[in-house]
Amino acid sequence: MAKLSGKVIVVIGGSRGIGLAIARACGDEGAKVVVVGRQRGVLRQAAHQVAGGAFPIAADVTRPAQVTRLFRRVRERYARVDVLVNSAGVFSYKPFVRTTLADWRRNIETNLTALFLTTRAALPLLARSRSPHLVNVLSISSRQAFANCSAYTASKFGALGLTRVLAQELRPRRIRVTAVLPGATNTRLIDEFGFPVSREQIVQPEDVAAAVLGSLLAPQRATVEEIVLAPSKGSL
Repeated sequence: MAKLSGKVIVVIGGSRGIGLAIARACGDEGAKVVVVGRQRGVLRQAAHQVAGGAFPIAADVTRPAQVTRLFRRVRERYARVDVLVNSAGVFSYKPFVRTTLADWRRNIETNLTALFLTTRAALPLLARSRSPHLVNVLSISSRQAFANCSAYTASKFGALGLTRVLAQELRPRRIRVTAVLPGATNTRLIDEFGFPVSREQIVQPEDVAAAVLGSLLAPQRATVEEIVLAPSKGSL
């Protein structure tokens, strides 16, 4: 029997990279998957890659009105959310003195503010689940500072802090909270580095998806609170 059969799983940033890998892993286990992204064409293609076909919803999760509409559609179709996976993210790699206010806002809004918006909007639907779970895909940069990543690191430190607070506050509501902190991962964001990266020797999206799946399948009496995934050969 599929291990996530019937579960309603919403994957923010599910059209590509880590989010798509998570959506596919959940679909393979029988979940009803909702994939969320900004580009409709890419989103539709991603939905076809999920076993059983995912339900695609186009939304910019940095915009409150669009987040509200997103979860209204989920409520109309499924009435609840069992798992919310926040996997959308952006990355800027440049010295602090060259980091613009636009760079700063883009990182903070996508990597941090969006978590606030989606989680707040999803809570009433998570409350309808018998086994609610919030998974925030963050970064090793949530715990470790790297040069040339000021805006990104600030957003990810904040996102881990928020996630830890949510773990405390949502525990009485029986909502499990998991933070996933991958190191360098083979996604489009690697292109931002501006220097060669051996993509086959870093973490793969499927590796992150496997870790997320493991946290979802843990018995209800146990919560996998934080997962750190690093390239076996070390940092870049």
